[in-house]
Amino acid sequence: MCTVESRRRRVRTRPTEGFTLIETIIALVLFTVGGLALAGTSAAVGRGLNTNAVRERAARIAASRLEILAAECNRATSGRESIEHVESSWTISYLDTSRVSVVESVRYAAWNGPRTDSYRAVLSCPR
Repeated sequence: MCTVESRRRRVRTRPTEGFTLIETIIALVLFTVGGLALAGTSAAVGRGLNTNAVRERAARIAASRLEILAAECNRATSGRESIEHVESSWTISYLDTSRVSVVESVRYAAWNGPRTDSYRAVLSCPR
């Protein structure tokens, strides 16, 4: 026999499996915010990697120019050139007959605007 009280118990003891609509919406919002944060972070990391690649290229160009000037130490002259979106300029000062002072500046584009790095060296000239 079923009584009224036993029917109420059955209705109240209904299983609560699954998620409610509000729980699902909150979970979707949290995952969306996390995904957007991840995308923003990866974009910033990408910009940083690109800037570092250009900076490394500029440093290689400067080092190469210093090697060329060291090889031609007695005939070295000031000048400028542009290679792979990097502008390089150097100034030569003769300290004496056996030493040359070189100041080289490399200018390149970074994500936050143009950047200039300077390198100074004193080269010994072979006699």
